[in-house]
Amino acid sequence: AERLVAGRPPRFFRPSRANPPRLVSSTQARMPKVSKKVVAAVASEVGPLGSYVDGLVKQGLTRALGPGDRVPLEIFFNYALFSLCICLGIFTASRIISPRLFKGAMSHLKPFEVKIWHTNMVTFLPTFAVTFFALPAILKYSAERYTFIAPASAETLKATGMSLGYMTWDLMVLVFDAKDQMAAYGGVTPYVLFLFHHSFSIAAWPYAVSAGRCVYFVNYFLVSEVTNFNMSLRWYLMKTNREGGSLYFWNGILWIPLFFCVRVAVIPNLVDRYLNSDWSALGTNETWAARLLLPVPVMLNLYWFGLIITTAVRFLVTGSEGGHVEAAEGARGRAKSRKKAD
Repeated sequence: AERLVAGRPPRFFRPSRANPPRLVSSTQARMPKVSKKVVAAVASEVGPLGSYVDGLVKQGLTRALGPGDRVPLEIFFNYALFSLCICLGIFTASRIISPRLFKGAMSHLKPFEVKIWHTNMVTFLPTFAVTFFALPAILKYSAERYTFIAPASAETLKATGMSLGYMTWDLMVLVFDAKDQMAAYGGVTPYVLFLFHHSFSIAAWPYAVSAGRCVYFVNYFLVSEVTNFNMSLRWYLMKTNREGGSLYFWNGILWIPLFFCVRVAVIPNLVDRYLNSDWSALGTNETWAARLLLPVPVMLNLYWFGLIITTAVRFLVTGSEGGHVEAAEGARGRAKSRKKAD
């Protein structure tokens, strides 16, 4: 190392007849950098849908990508299909059970809100299924701090499959029911943000976790799904006129620190790794993708957290998310009436 610093090449690299200097052509100099190959540290296992589906997944990957050992992708797709099946099951179960179990609460909903009721039931899935795998993945992650290259664990692959299976379902709902989804989520801006969020994740994460790229970041993006629970519960409480009740209040109060801890407090750490990790280890296309896509969830989390804080302050000041005292008094009155009826 001292000889390199001093400008003298070490003995083993000095040119000689036995070790002539290597000439690099201008064409070679212009060649894009090639990323390091990472061998996945996971073993093949039977997927949640059984060996028959495992075989179909493996056969599909072989036809699409050619022969080869693709255990990480197999695990990912097995759990993505499993997640899609659960989404369909929750949606179907809600259509059958909810009208009977929540008949009174659903009786005053608008027709499109009845449909949203069933699709929103599916949004509880990531809170439990994704976090179940993503949290252990974070705790087990042991690669050096400033690196983008590290093999994904089996927990990361499963969490990614569960998450993207849900996102694929939700993306189809957003696309095929655009008008009502915009009305449910507050207009065009949130709708478009969800479209981009889901699309970019579906496009980038499978490659990232199967090739061992930016796995640390993906782990944290996955575990942030735990905050979906409060958001989903809030919608149901609003639509059943429980904005004046204690459950609505505590759901919102607990949502703020949870969202902050999981999605906002970790941002300095993610930014530090983003700025100081070894970018030379990534290929040219990987570098561009990472530079453009890694900041997106961070910016979205800051945007959503700003909306949550603004709404919470408005609610604490006026008693209504819309900022109208009259609406707040009406919500409190409906809550008292329900208590008397109970």
